[in-house]
Amino acid sequence: MRFEKNLTRFIGRAALVLAIGIVAASSVGCQQQQLEERNAAFQKQLEQALIQNADLQAENDGLRGQNQELQGELAKARTVPKPPTPAPAAVKRKPDFGKGVDVTVVGDVTTVTLPNTILFDSGKVTLKSASKRVLGNIATVLNRDYANQKIRVEGHTDNEPIRKTKKLWTDNWDLSCNRAMAVLRYLVSKGISPKRIYAAGCSYYKPVASNASARGRAKNRRVAIVVSPR
Repeated sequence: MRFEKNLTRFIGRAALVLAIGIVAASSVGCQQQQLEERNAAFQKQLEQALIQNADLQAENDGLRGQNQELQGELAKARTVPKPPTPAPAAVKRKPDFGKGVDVTVVGDVTTVTLPNTILFDSGKVTLKSASKRVLGNIATVLNRDYANQKIRVEGHTDNEPIRKTKKLWTDNWDLSCNRAMAVLRYLVSKGISPKRIYAAGCSYYKPVASNASARGRAKNRRVAIVVSPR
């Protein structure tokens, strides 16, 4: 009887020890699985980090290459010689047509103005002897410095009606045209080609001063030689 009780007690203890062993083994197995799962997760994260690092390294290498190219281009640009600084444009001087004449230059157009006091007596169209020397000098300059350019000879008057020479000239149109023609013919006689010169009478319609005073009227009585490219 005592033996049976002892046997039963032994079996119970053995069963308890076995159960504890099973539970312990099960617990160890669960912990190992968790560790393996965590290790796998860490390994995956590490692989992703390595991939990202490789991508960043490749991008960095590309940027470094671009920077080197830019540095090379910059170095070349610094070694390229600068174009020479253009010389300042020469100041266009008025040509010397002689004394007693007024010269204006606007763009490519040169105008030589002669007052009638140099060229003609009052109401006349015959050139004074002294004017021929002036016109001869003008012809020389025109042939030398303005070869092949167009020449227009303009006759101008004041607004005073024709009185003393009414038998000779109908009006200021007539007088201005004949004075322009007298100058034209003399310039042609001095070598100006007839193919590039013509005359125009402007009467008193292009004044350069007021006709209200004697001084202004004197300025308006003139011949202008206008030279321009063809």
